[in-house]
Amino acid sequence: MRTPVEPRRRAVLAAGFAMALPSACAAAESANTLSPWQPKARPGLQAVDLKSGEARSLADFVGHALVINFWASWCAPCRLELPTLNAAMDRYAARGLRLLAVNHGEMPERVDHFLQEVPIHGTVLLDRSQTQLRAWGARGLPASFVLDAKGRPRFSAFGEIDWTAPPVLEALESVGAG
Repeated sequence: MRTPVEPRRRAVLAAGFAMALPSACAAAESANTLSPWQPKARPGLQAVDLKSGEARSLADFVGHALVINFWASWCAPCRLELPTLNAAMDRYAARGLRLLAVNHGEMPERVDHFLQEVPIHGTVLLDRSQTQLRAWGARGLPASFVLDAKGRPRFSAFGEIDWTAPPVLEALESVGAG
């Protein structure tokens, strides 16, 4: 049985959705493609591995091209893009492409429950502090970043994309995944 949302909380939630709308619309305009990405400095990554509970960083994945995808179970666009992201990972895993799926702020139990319904074909990391998304220059979910096997930033996407679209597959191949 669903618990009714109290009026004050409903107002806060509605205000939050209204504030998120402009950035969501901006993300939709640039969605469906990977864009070249050249940050001033490559951000680091500090998160906890869901399975092992150990701290992980980019250094743990040296030598692999990476897709770093920030997501949350409550994010509808995140849920919609996961099947195509999984398909791209399946296509290129044998060639060294790895997925770091960084959950934005949720409890491990909630993430585990979500993964029983919607599996992710990569390493699931937890960012309980919710600091990593901003460190990477993103303001909303989903947000994705592609690094080549030498750790160099190559592409980014803000908003849902189709990871099986030909331009996206071409971009992944260009980082050494193909």
